[in-house]
Amino acid sequence: MAVGGAPQTSGAAAPWWKFGHVWLIVAITLAALAGGLFTVYLAMQAPPEPAAATTGAQAADNAALEPALQARNRTSMRNGQAMGRSRAPQN
Repeated sequence: MAVGGAPQTSGAAAPWWKFGHVWLIVAITLAALAGGLFTVYLAMQAPPEPAAATTGAQAADNAALEPALQARNRTSMRNGQAMGRSRAPQN
């Protein structure tokens, strides 16, 4: 032991691959690279075709959404009038 209680070290440093934090940095970098490449692969794939809805199902969906659309438009018109706009917002 050296003076002051600090251990003595030899003049030669250990090689870089013997330090654990180096491998942690390398592993995180490689994992990010692999995740990015996988994301690019997924983005390049053709999206699945949407299921074609029958006309009856489309009419039922439109009828179900009608009250919500009316309320949204009514609220937007009120907010616009309160802010001094004279016309309704565009869809």
